Amino acid sequence: MASKSPDMFCGTCSRRSKSTKAIKYCTDCEDAMCLECLDVHGSIKSCASHHVIDVNVIDGNPFIVNKSCDVHPDMVLELFCSDHDALCCRSCMASDHRSCDKLLPIEVAAKGVKSSTMFEDINTDVRFLKTAVNELADKKRKGMVRLNNSKDIAQQKVKTLTGQLQKRIQEMKAALMSEIDKMYTNLSKESSDDLEKICDRQKEIQNISEQFESITKHGSESQIFMFINSIKKELNCQANDFQVLLSSQKDISISFKESDLLSVVKSFGFIEVKKSSLDIKYQPFNVQQAQNLQQQRKMPIQFKLDVKFQAAGAIIAGIGVTKDNRLFLCNYTGSDLYVMSDKGQQLATIQMDGYQWGIVMEEDTNSAWVTLPDIQSVQAVDVVTMKKKGQLIKSPGRCLGIALIDDQIAVGSYGKIYIMSKTGEIKKTLDVGGSEVHSISVGQTHQLYYAQANIEKSTPKSVGLDGTVTSFSAENLNGLIGVEHDRIGNAYLLEYHVANLKLFSFEDKSIKTILTKKDGLNYPYGFASSKDSSKLFISNYCTKEILTFLRA
Repeated sequence: MASKSPDMFCGTCSRRSKSTKAIKYCTDCEDAMCLECLDVHGSIKSCASHHVIDVNVIDGNPFIVNKSCDVHPDMVLELFCSDHDALCCRSCMASDHRSCDKLLPIEVAAKGVKSSTMFEDINTDVRFLKTAVNELADKKRKGMVRLNNSKDIAQQKVKTLTGQLQKRIQEMKAALMSEIDKMYTNLSKESSDDLEKICDRQKEIQNISEQFESITKHGSESQIFMFINSIKKELNCQANDFQVLLSSQKDISISFKESDLLSVVKSFGFIEVKKSSLDIKYQPFNVQQAQNLQQQRKMPIQFKLDVKFQAAGAIIAGIGVTKDNRLFLCNYTGSDLYVMSDKGQQLATIQMDGYQWGIVMEEDTNSAWVTLPDIQSVQAVDVVTMKKKGQLIKSPGRCLGIALIDDQIAVGSYGKIYIMSKTGEIKKTLDVGGSEVHSISVGQTHQLYYAQANIEKSTPKSVGLDGTVTSFSAENLNGLIGVEHDRIGNAYLLEYHVANLKLFSFEDKSIKTILTKKDGLNYPYGFASSKDSSKLFISNYCTKEILTFLRA
């Protein structure tokens, strides 16, 4: 581990009883070097590929990458197994990965690590976890101040009331004051203990954050790759521990409730403790989920037909899917929005204010947002009660495709995408030209991927919030009506005219067809996947059917 002293001395010289100020640090050798030793280090063939950084970068900053194998502590991690998504040493390779096809040197596997999905997920989770624990500590400190203030307020109420009752209630006053003090002492100690735990957790997470930032800025790709793989387990534990800690925290205050009867002899009130949950938004990212998504990226994506059914003979456009696989089906032929199971059982019918086209789910608020093209509006639905909620939100034009971007709504109209608040205030207008925007999907960098089925042939496009339109593939698509971006580097593209569902990989820029007319597609209108990506739902215009596919 790097020294934190203001002046770092050359490691080689120090071992020769010389004190020479270091100017560089080799993160592979884990040693500081002076100018002379740096020249020697660079001339050694085995050190030619080592990662050397300025020594000032190391001063006071954590730079720890565990190179030892957990299974074989005396061995160094040298390889990465793509089949198992794991770092391994040569002993691991011989014992556990002998039959694996994709064993790569870490230097090779680490190429482009900063642009990988796992890097983004780890980076996001470190940032969110750090922000949340800092917010929790700040709110806990403020809560303790409020607790102290509430104590003063409660005691003042007691004093005011006891002044009215004079000597007759002095004994009761003393008893209540004592009870308040005792309760405050216990609660204050409890809060102090909680804050101490929070601060301990804060230090641990801060240390992880500093390690991540330092290695990200100054480490080699191999070191970054090894670090994010070695820290996954610890980060997952930190996130789980923090979730437990967060759920146990309450905002505590003391108040005094006086009795209605001043003539009561034994007591004229009681002490009440109020506890309310701290409003801190934190959703822990499951690192194991990142591993599963990485594994899914490597697997060929195939689907097989499971069931097909109709929704009262209606033409279904947009499909929304809840976590429990209830389908909210947008009816393009009437005002009834249908709620059905993934096997075709009708669960509810919601009377909307017009026929529907697009839908986007927001299950954190138990909502689904639905576009009503004929009245140029967006309407919200409660996915729990399965009823309409809220007022109509007017759009500047006929709206079809819809997506949520941050806390705002993106709706597609004729040649435009409107970014609007949930109260209907237009925040931004993006001009994409062409024709009606039938579908919108939000990418990881806030790019809006959109589909315009009325354009017979065109390349798939996205638009940034700055209005820049970009083709993300050179291949022409025929009547692109639906687009959906997933978290593992793919985009699903639904072609209306030729009845194809295609998969575009952002990793290798390839497009392959995964479903066709032979699989039952017949002028498809809309599609959606389940939250775990195990099921795919597609609506047909001609047969008025919903097709349910299972991931093979």
